[in-house]
Amino acid sequence: MATAWMVRDQDQDALVINLAGRQRMLVQQITSQALQIQAGQNQDEHRQILRDATTVFDQTLTALIAGGETQYLPGQTVSVPATGSDTIRAELRELQQRWTMFQDDLRVIETASPGIASFDAAIQSLQALSPQLVQQADEIVRLIEAESEGKLAHLGWIQAGFFLCAVGLLVIGVVMIRRAIMTPLQTLKNAAQQIGQGDLNSPVQIAGPPEFTELAISVDTMRTQLKTLTDGLEARIHQRTRELTALYDVIREISSHLDIAHVLDSVTGKARDLLASDVAFLCLLDGTGESLTLKAYNGPQDAVCGSCVLAKHSVAAQVLGREEAMICDVGGCQTVAPDYRASHLAAPLRVGERVIGALCVGSTRAATYSHEQVRLLTELANSTAIALENARLYEQAERVAALEERQRIAADMHDGLAQTLSYVRLKTGRLADLIARDSNEQAAQELALISDAVDRAGHEVRQSIASLRIVPVLGRTLQEHLADVVADFAQSAPEIAVEVVSANDQGVVLDSDAMAQVLRVVLEALQNARRHASATRVTIRLERQGSAYRVMIHDNGCGFDPSAVNGKGHFGLSIMQARAARIGGDLMIDSAPGQGTHVILTWPVQQAVPA
Repeated sequence: MATAWMVRDQDQDALVINLAGRQRMLVQQITSQALQIQAGQNQDEHRQILRDATTVFDQTLTALIAGGETQYLPGQTVSVPATGSDTIRAELRELQQRWTMFQDDLRVIETASPGIASFDAAIQSLQALSPQLVQQADEIVRLIEAESEGKLAHLGWIQAGFFLCAVGLLVIGVVMIRRAIMTPLQTLKNAAQQIGQGDLNSPVQIAGPPEFTELAISVDTMRTQLKTLTDGLEARIHQRTRELTALYDVIREISSHLDIAHVLDSVTGKARDLLASDVAFLCLLDGTGESLTLKAYNGPQDAVCGSCVLAKHSVAAQVLGREEAMICDVGGCQTVAPDYRASHLAAPLRVGERVIGALCVGSTRAATYSHEQVRLLTELANSTAIALENARLYEQAERVAALEERQRIAADMHDGLAQTLSYVRLKTGRLADLIARDSNEQAAQELALISDAVDRAGHEVRQSIASLRIVPVLGRTLQEHLADVVADFAQSAPEIAVEVVSANDQGVVLDSDAMAQVLRVVLEALQNARRHASATRVTIRLERQGSAYRVMIHDNGCGFDPSAVNGKGHFGLSIMQARAARIGGDLMIDSAPGQGTHVILTWPVQQAVPA
């Protein structure tokens, strides 16, 4: 408002300066018109201009002294305030006195004719007063300008004062905003960062406006809730980690054994410990699938009550029909004695879609088991079912392997020892005839043939025994075992040169079963090269390709057509293929008549163990 008032006052000062400056020009115009009249040119027109200029000057002078309206532009009047300066007013009074004298001369000039004495005297007086009036008008303009500049300086000081007050108010506002808003916000930000970094113990405290206090209370409430949830979650994670660790140990132990009896005993013992129970039972379905037979339990002897029949609506039938364990009622499985069924938890043993039995635990304490333990027993039961199935398959594979081995031995005895004994029997009869006829020379020849046949029979027996006695030594590499097999073979077949080539710089160590199967395949290939191929040279090469190991046995024998011997009682080839399958590998035989035989055994690197 002060600035607007000062701007308006400056506009008034500018108008006054213009009017005062115009007075100077009016004096000069009046003087010029008087001289034009003296010259006698268009006197009437010049006298009219003279009268108009005189009127405007007189009105303006009066308005400048006392205030009022005056002509500013043709047809436009302005209001001029009275001057407030005594100095300017004094100058205007003095100008007014000289203007009065100037007016007297103007009246003479307006009424008298040029050339007379009074007119000439008025012209001379006018010319004398005109510079004084102009100088006086200039002085008034200077004084008004000086007063206006003083007002401007005053306005500047006022504006400076306003600016300083504004700066002060701004500083005060910043301090107040910082204290009332920014500091609480920064405190809230720090608290949020601490919460985000996991510090849930430090309380959130803010002193400030009510809004921030309420916000701080809300944040602190959130911190408390997060701490409660985090503590509970950490406890659950710790509990779950402990359970999973224990479950992993159990699964690793039962999976490392292929003996069904050991698996059953181990599972019941671990289930009882893992679920903090008084007794654990493992039952398997019988061949009819209508009853569960107790196979193993861990707990007091009085915990066993009897066998369980799968009635249509019995608890056992419900357990076997579920995908996960269930918390049974007090009247649960009849195998468990009533005293140990205060709490009863049972899970089906599933292998895919097939159910093979149930694993259950019981306690004399009521309401013992939680939903977490339901999941735990379910996972243990699933792993147990897989371990039992693996043990069953292993026993089945062992029986098949034993049967195949017996078939191979029978074939070896039929192809080797039996034929040799038949040959010896014939030769012995021939020898008896020759001795009876006193054909000593021919008898000696027959005796030599019989001796060779007996030697071959001995070789056959030793090789069969050697193939059965292959027992890998723990810690030895496959390369070392291959060297032993080749050395033993060289003693029984010195006519065959055998070379072992290893493309692996490091020794290959396999588990005992995988090592035995690889060595027996190699030995079978060597015996086939001697018996059937009449080979004189065999090369055994060991190498690794990607994620698999490979043993290649190549001989320079007569070769054969593999498609012509499949399914025709050649037990050696089928047993070699069975051995490859047992270690998850593959056996390929590449041969043709007259081109030797190439046997390639491939198995995965996972069968290897650290050296």
